[in-house]
Amino acid sequence: MKKIALSLLVVIVTALSSIAQENYKVNTEISSVEWIGRKVTGQHNGVIELKNGSYTFENDLITKGEFVIDMQSIKIEDIEDEGQNEKLRNHLISPDFFAVKKHPTGKLTVIKSEKLAADQLKVFADLEIKGISKRIEFEVTLLKDGIKMVAVGKVDINRTEYDIRYGSGSFFDNLGDKAIKDFFTIKFKVAAIQQ
Repeated sequence: MKKIALSLLVVIVTALSSIAQENYKVNTEISSVEWIGRKVTGQHNGVIELKNGSYTFENDLITKGEFVIDMQSIKIEDIEDEGQNEKLRNHLISPDFFAVKKHPTGKLTVIKSEKLAADQLKVFADLEIKGISKRIEFEVTLLKDGIKMVAVGKVDINRTEYDIRYGSGSFFDNLGDKAIKDFFTIKFKVAAIQQ
């Protein structure tokens, strides 16, 4: 009798665990990732695309996930002149910044998350840029509707930690108004569907 009860308990616990765990796949067509880079005299902004992404949602937490960033898709949105726009884009994909030819993708790997409020999480993840991986933390707001979920948030990233030192006042003297801030901001709205 004890063996039967124990077996039944194992079946129930396993069933409940599988129900609580939900796997989501990112819809890259309707997701958006915006970047903002700042300098002493102003700022530039643009967009970059997700190549793919998926994550696991369990007990109201994101327990793991992986998002691949298409570094070749970087675009500038605040410069209307085509020549100037292309000039800046070419500089951003060059070895001075993201070295896209050598590193065509970046990656965000979610390690865990913590509950902050009913629909808010603090996410701990490893961000890989130019082959360098660093731990980052950021907050997300989750909007859940049936099998759809949207994660909205932003994160500030220190580019110098990824060997992007061009124009950094932390490494070069006498830059004056040509200095570029070390931190850039990523704002994201990632839509996903339960699989």
